[in-house]
Amino acid sequence: MDCYVYYRVASHNADAAHRAVAQVFALTAARFGVAGHLQWRADASAHDTAAGTATWMERYDGVDPAFVAALPRLAAESGLMAFIDGERHTECFVDTPPPCA
Repeated sequence: MDCYVYYRVASHNADAAHRAVAQVFALTAARFGVAGHLQWRADASAHDTAAGTATWMERYDGVDPAFVAALPRLAAESGLMAFIDGERHTECFVDTPPPCA
């Protein structure tokens, strides 16, 4: 299962949020052996432009439900929650099975 976590970060919080995400990734690597990837939205939404924010996304590949359940606790532990606007949204996807022959 691959997991995507997205949220908004105000431009004035970007540096601190980036450091906090690095801490989240250190925690996921140490506790679960999972590497995270940070991305941000390439085309700013109208909301982001008006609010002075950017949409960021953490991506985790090949994780299990226990990892997904731990993510909110790791985000809080890293201090990330102090630097985001609104909530973190988590969505997980699995690969589709190959078509039957």
